[in-house]
Amino acid sequence: MYNTIQQIILTKPLTTANTLLQSLKTLGMRVLSFPTLEIAPLPEVETYFQRFGPSFFDIALFISPTAVQYAIQLCHLNSLDWAQTPCIAQGPGTAKALKNYGFQNILFPEKEYTSESVLALPILNEVHRLNIAIFKGLNGRGLLTSQLSQRGATVIEFNCYERHCPQTSLNLSQPTIPPENTLFIVTSAAALENLALLLDFAHSPPPFKWSKCHLLVIHDKMRQLARNLGHKGEIDCADNASDEAIITCIQTLGC
Repeated sequence: MYNTIQQIILTKPLTTANTLLQSLKTLGMRVLSFPTLEIAPLPEVETYFQRFGPSFFDIALFISPTAVQYAIQLCHLNSLDWAQTPCIAQGPGTAKALKNYGFQNILFPEKEYTSESVLALPILNEVHRLNIAIFKGLNGRGLLTSQLSQRGATVIEFNCYERHCPQTSLNLSQPTIPPENTLFIVTSAAALENLALLLDFAHSPPPFKWSKCHLLVIHDKMRQLARNLGHKGEIDCADNASDEAIITCIQTLGC
């Protein structure tokens, strides 16, 4: 049986959290921002991209809205140059970001917005001898690159940003609220790992047992990761990482 949620803590980076933060506050929820990721651009990607240019690529892949933002800023992408190039977004949030910059030829999975879902798109079934650009953050799983390369594509990664674990601490406005009544919204594996590091779920001493906090994640792999990190409390899963899906999930909890 669920405990009543009395406060929500949003762990998204400050650069991407504001819209969801304000939407939750508009709905009358007590929301705190506790970013467990910091995003920093990688300006050197501009020089690397200039070695190729848009005409070199048959398909472009964008991993996140942040990848779209920094690809536009650092690589100076112009939607007109990509009008005939299929642009694949990992999810609807990334697709929306592309559309906001004028891109039109956009594809994304219908559900389960993961690398596996992207790889299942029909357009990526036959990619032998095609040149594919992937705009992304530094590191990551590498599944798209490895699988597309195995299918015969030439894959060029453009690392547009990197992620850091911030040096920060959580300042609770209501420190007496127990962890069972605190909902952490976590939208990436890296953010979850940093949250475990910053709060030390498995070893936090009384009276506030971080391992009992209520989590909201965006897919089952994150649920399992949380368990591996020592979390023992309630975990709910939104349909995807979009603000709309997260808000819907929160509302089903009776917040």
